[in-house]
Amino acid sequence: MQQKLNPPATGLVLEIGSGDNPNPRSDILVDRFIGDNTERGGDIVIDRPLVVADAHHLPFRDDVFAYIICSHILEHMDDPPQFARELMRVGAAGYIGSPSEIAERLFHWSFHRWYVNLIDDTLILHPKEPDEPFGELFDYLYEYNPMYYLFQRSMPDLFWIEKEWHGSFKLQMAGSSPLPLQDPQALRDLVRPRFALPRLLALFAAAIASRLLRSRTRNLLRRLIGRSYI
Repeated sequence: MQQKLNPPATGLVLEIGSGDNPNPRSDILVDRFIGDNTERGGDIVIDRPLVVADAHHLPFRDDVFAYIICSHILEHMDDPPQFARELMRVGAAGYIGSPSEIAERLFHWSFHRWYVNLIDDTLILHPKEPDEPFGELFDYLYEYNPMYYLFQRSMPDLFWIEKEWHGSFKLQMAGSSPLPLQDPQALRDLVRPRFALPRLLALFAAAIASRLLRSRTRNLLRRLIGRSYI
């Protein structure tokens, strides 16, 4: 996944919940848990200053950071509005990335608390349902089936919510899903192709290659080319 984040060339960059895969541009890391954590993809990486803190109450003064990176964090938070207030208090701008509600319903990560949607520039969260109809089926499809990997990577906005903010952003708590899944036109818009044929062919080649590489090799490539996701 190519993240759509643009941290500035100068100024302090904070990353919250960096876990096992911190962004190369981050200057300071924040994580609540530094020991074993089943919600993390691997062992925590501490290769730069790390502050152990609860992101609902960040131990930093106002406006100290030029940019804040939060990837796969919002859906975990106990109190998302309080978390959002803290981001806007300590940072001038930032990036929020979360699985979409559609991805959440397919993969159903049991440790996530919220479905996340981005509707008209507003992040809208509502509580997750307890059902887990597919088990780990889609995790295995993504890891081992290049065709499914290609499908998911070719429609990033269907599976991944990204919001880059400057100064402030809107977050709303809801009781139910805002997705218009009963509207035929809305469904056609959701599933339309995102990329032209040449890019799809390149993506297919990348899908085959990346599925042949195990996670350790992919992690090494991430470090070599300075990207968080491959």
